Amino acid sequence: MKDILTVFSFTLRDGVRKKAFQITTILVLALIVIACAIPRFMDMAGSGSDDTGENTAPAEKSRVCYFIDEEGLVPGALQALGAADPSTDYRVGESGKLDAYRAEIEEEKNNFVVVVAPGEAGGLPKAELYVSDFMNSGPTDTIASVIKNVYLSNAFTTAGVPAETAQMALGEVQLNLNTIAKMDLSGYVIGIVLIMIIFFAVYYYGYSVAMSVASEKTSRVMETLVVSAKPSHILLGKCLAMGVLGLLQLSLFLIVGGLSFALLVPSGFTIGGMPLALSSFTPLSAVLVLVYFVLGFALYAMLNSVCGATVSRIEDLNSAMMPAVLVSIISFYFAYFPLMMPGSSASRITALIPFTSPFVMPFRLLNETVPAMDILLSILFLLIAIVVISVISIRLYSASVLHYGQRLKLKDLFTLKS
Repeated sequence: MKDILTVFSFTLRDGVRKKAFQITTILVLALIVIACAIPRFMDMAGSGSDDTGENTAPAEKSRVCYFIDEEGLVPGALQALGAADPSTDYRVGESGKLDAYRAEIEEEKNNFVVVVAPGEAGGLPKAELYVSDFMNSGPTDTIASVIKNVYLSNAFTTAGVPAETAQMALGEVQLNLNTIAKMDLSGYVIGIVLIMIIFFAVYYYGYSVAMSVASEKTSRVMETLVVSAKPSHILLGKCLAMGVLGLLQLSLFLIVGGLSFALLVPSGFTIGGMPLALSSFTPLSAVLVLVYFVLGFALYAMLNSVCGATVSRIEDLNSAMMPAVLVSIISFYFAYFPLMMPGSSASRITALIPFTSPFVMPFRLLNETVPAMDILLSILFLLIAIVVISVISIRLYSASVLHYGQRLKLKDLFTLKS
């Protein structure tokens, strides 16, 4: 036990002192704070653009529209268009000057002309829109909607329909989006971010374990370590240290993310009508996410450590790690099944496979009501896989850690004696 703690403390201190770890931590924390601050800036910009204050500057006119309605089909449409589209200077046009307006549009690409004409069989009027090209089509939806509403409003008034009834008929139904299932925008985004963080953490810290083993082996430091400690103790100490380092970093990200969300994101802020909230990120789900991170790291760290022990030169490390990297990448992409098919049998199956569950389950925990049996079976299978791979890894690590010369192939590892 003392040997494991000695290797653990040395590896942990060495990992914290590395500039790569420090820079990565600072950058990710900065990105978390910036991401949470963006809604605050958007909210401030939105409140600053309200038309309620006396000092509010009028909107700058960026284009000119000549509105031609010589038959008076839609009286009041010009004023309504100006109110609906403040960035356009709507002017009364004449049909006799249409050629001159077209020449002007060729020079001023943003300008356009609207010509209102009678519709078919006394129905709604139709409008012809003249623009420079399809890239400068103007506010077509706004023009069509305003002309329709103004025309109908005038028709209601002529027919003696009360103003309240006409306003009700022309109004829009307010539609609020409410989700019955657990999945919401916040849980979906946080789930994707967690999948990516866990993958990069598993890859980065697993690579660090392999690099540490390979460096000590190539520098002959391993010969000194093996004299004072068993290879199995060295392996466990290194994996524990890098796991704790990753756990501390991930916990820091979660804490800073939660504080930044609570302090920076405005209350009731929505994106596309969907509110941002941390309702799905409960204390239980946070603990389970950390559990899956620790277990997932332990599984992949054992694989990576053996990769580091099979090489005699640092230059061979990347090729030696290729099998472990492929397994982690494939498992990472399998985590997209819950994203595309939440609640499907495919997401449940991948949640039970030890290599994929560390990536799949965090997303499911935030976006689905996961049965307790699924969680228990997933953790149980993951623990069994960790024990089996640890036994095999320690056996292979002990046999190969003092081997020098050509890089060992997988079949050769099982023929060596520890």
